[in-house]
Amino acid sequence: MSRLTIALAPAVLTLVLAACAPGPATDLTGSTGPARACFYQDDVSSFQPGEGRSIYVRAVGADIFELTATAHCRDLDSADVLAFTPVPGPARRLCVGDHALLSVSTSVSPSAPCRVEVTRRLTAEEAAALPDRYRP
Repeated sequence: MSRLTIALAPAVLTLVLAACAPGPATDLTGSTGPARACFYQDDVSSFQPGEGRSIYVRAVGADIFELTATAHCRDLDSADVLAFTPVPGPARRLCVGDHALLSVSTSVSPSAPCRVEVTRRLTAEEAAALPDRYRP
């Protein structure tokens, strides 16, 4: 192979893989299943720790998503700001089944991130049935 071919191979591979990735407006409906429920991390308007390892976030509008931490997230009860880092990759959109690192910032100091999974989007009935202390 020529040096030019070797040098261009990673760029071509990146373009091919990017072309296969779904865009933000892509319907993720499979031939047999429903569309995956997603939210953009920039659209989270509020959050509230739930029972156990659950964390509830409200996306813009009425959508409430339940996230489940793989371990205890320190300082979540006194958090001022949450930040998501999707695992893997820099995507801004998180869908049910996706994993992310959740960074919690308090007025005192930032804490270590904890790993979470987007478990589900609550139905309107489930969101209305959430106790006030868990409702974002």
